[in-house]
This record gives sequence, structure tokens and C-alpha cells, in this order.
Amino acid sequence: GLPSDDLSRLVLWSGRTEAAVKAIFDDIIKRSLDVEHIALLQNSQVLTNTSNVYRGYGLFSQDEISGKAICTTQDVQLFTTERRPIVWVYAGIGSQWAEMGKDLLSIPLFAQTIQKCHEVLMPKGLDLMEIITSPDKKLFDTVLNSYVGIAAIEIALTDVMKALGLEPDYLIGHSVGELGVAYADNCFTVEEAILASYSRGKASAESKKINGAMAAIGINHKDVKKILPVDIDIACHNSLDSTTISGPAESVRAFVQELSEKNIFAREVACSGIPLHSRYIAEMGSHLLEKLNEVIKSPRKRSPKWLSSSFPADQWKDNEESQY
Repeated sequence: GLPSDDLSRLVLWSGRTEAAVKAIFDDIIKRSLDVEHIALLQNSQVLTNTSNVYRGYGLFSQDEISGKAICTTQDVQLFTTERRPIVWVYAGIGSQWAEMGKDLLSIPLFAQTIQKCHEVLMPKGLDLMEIITSPDKKLFDTVLNSYVGIAAIEIALTDVMKALGLEPDYLIGHSVGELGVAYADNCFTVEEAILASYSRGKASAESKKINGAMAAIGINHKDVKKILPVDIDIACHNSLDSTTISGPAESVRAFVQELSEKNIFAREVACSGIPLHSRYIAEMGSHLLEKLNEVIKSPRKRSPKWLSSSFPADQWKDNEESQY
């Protein structure tokens, strides 16, 4: 049962006490990382006793020197019996980084989905494999690469999570992340999802725009509004104490510097030089719609699981467009 790959194995366990859970984890590291043994352990936990109020996980890999399993991380917590909802959150621009898909490609199903996306984009002249595995950070100076890279990772991770039997109670995404949500909500096929991200990137690249920047500010958006320079827009209300701003690059960077000197959290967000979610990209909308109409032939309504971040909650039932 020794694995033929170098992937780590995740073990979930429940017990009446914290020690009972840790005893299983301690036993695993006394032997080689036998995948058949791990499978037997997991199968024995499919049906668990309600009195097993301690729940934990351990992540195990194989030590090449000793030949035994090692635990790289573990945690055990008291289970309150209250079921917490599963929420899948899909990030937007700024979540990309060089080689972000390199290690994930060792997961066969992930690699299979990425290959599908790669083949869809090849006729467009894009090498998705290079985009998500190259150490060249400058690749993401091109917004098209950022969009398709983020979307492909999210699409493939969705396939992996669903293959594990996980189903979300809610889905929410920001910006290009809503394309990942559309895929998870069965509104998009793989092809539609990756081509929609390509369309968004092309619309951004082909539209007239300024040299822009974005930044995350550690202040409530109402307070940011009081001190915001007139040429910068509030792009996103992230939370009670987090706001994203967008505007001309020089103005945004000067404002970030000003806030930092006052010991207020302010950090620029990688946006490929485009001031997203601001007045400066308004004309991109019509270009994007035209391209999306070519990709999405049969629009499908979203399910109640999809919590739209494009429309306020009070418009979800009234605005027909927010249903797509």
C-alpha cells in the first residue's frame, strides 16, 4: 500500500476525548504511509458515534530517510454538535502569483481539468500551463493572464472538492471569482467558464483605460469615503474594517503612502495596471457583454446557494439580471 506519488494524505478522525484522536495520529507515524491503511481508517469513520465530540485532522507525508510517515500539521477541536454551513469563496484579481498551479498539478484530477482549460485556450494563443507554473512574475502584468490563471485554478479546485463528495451550502465570489462560482453552481461548463474569463481579459485589454492601481485599506468604507481623494473610487466593501480602492496609479500609491505613515493598514493589490471596479473602466462593460454573448449561448439561472456580490441582497429576488 505504499503510495506511488509524493502527495500528502489527509486523515480525519473523531473520538470521545482529545487523546483518543491524537492516539490515532501517533499510531500512523509509527509505520510507513500505507495508503490502504489510510483508506481503512477513513472508511471506519464514515458513520461515527454522536458521543465522539472531539474532531480532528492530520496531514501526513512520507519521510524519505526513515521510511515512516511524518505529521506535518494536525488540529483537534471540541465539536459543539452544531452543523456549520460550508461556504466556498472564490477570489478575484490580486489572488494570482507565480507558480500558483505548479504543486497542485500533482493532483491527477486537478491536472486533468487544467489540461481541458489549456486545450480550450490554445487556439486563442494562450499557454495556460506556462501561466500557472512559470516563475516569471511579469506574466501577470498582462491582465488576460491573470484572469484565465485565476479562473482555471478555481475551476480545477472545484472539480477536486466535488470529487471528494463535498457540496457547499453557499457560494460567493468576487469579481472574476464569480465565474468560478458560476461553474460550481452548474451555470457554466468548463469551456464556458474559462472562455468567459478569457473574454473578460480581452475586453479589459482592448478597451481604452488609464494606468491604474488598486489597494486594500483597513478602514470601514464609510470612513474611507470621508478621506478619499476625488479621483479615486471605492471599488469594494470587503468587510466592516476592510475596503478596496481603485483609481489612477499615482494617486492610489500616494494615498497608500499617506495612510501607511499614519499607521493605517494600506497595501496595493496586484491588478495588472487596471483600476478595476471604478469609473475608469465603465466602457469595458459593453465590450465584455458582446464577447460573453458569443460564449454563453444558453444562460442558466443561478441557484439559491449563489450569494451574488454583484447585486445587493435586497435585489436578488427583484432584479431578473441578478438571477443569471
